[in-house]
Amino acid sequence: MNTLRKKSLYGKMIILLASMVLATFTMGLIFLAPIAIYKYSKKDKGYEAIVQMPAAPEKVYSTAVSMAQEKAPDIKIVKKEDENMFLEVTDGIQTASVMVKKAAEEGKSEITIMATVPKEEGQEKEVQKDKERELAHRVVYMMCTKMEVECTLVKE
Repeated sequence: MNTLRKKSLYGKMIILLASMVLATFTMGLIFLAPIAIYKYSKKDKGYEAIVQMPAAPEKVYSTAVSMAQEKAPDIKIVKKEDENMFLEVTDGIQTASVMVKKAAEEGKSEITIMATVPKEEGQEKEVQKDKERELAHRVVYMMCTKMEVECTLVKE
């Protein structure tokens, strides 16, 4: 009789644990939002941010163009290549470019953002890198906000 109670108790505990695991997994799926993953790397000609965004490349590129046009005359479009989905803008001091490509995963885009800030006399290289990183961050943040997706930094 005692072993029957123990088996019944263990069975209930297993069912309870399985239910908790299933509930946790389900809650995770419910709160799963579209995520843009981006990583940074320092290049010779500026600071590069690579973003993977869960949206079609055409939509991402048209959003970047409309954002640049909305900021006029403060932001000037320097170069626009619709066929290559490339856009370069400047405020007269800083320059940022956006290139959109189709990502390997279906329905996703890979966006390369290059940020360049001119070196000031007496400025340390690290300060310039921080300014370029901040500009790239700002462009990524504005695009993710406009596209209504969550962005997550991926460290290498």
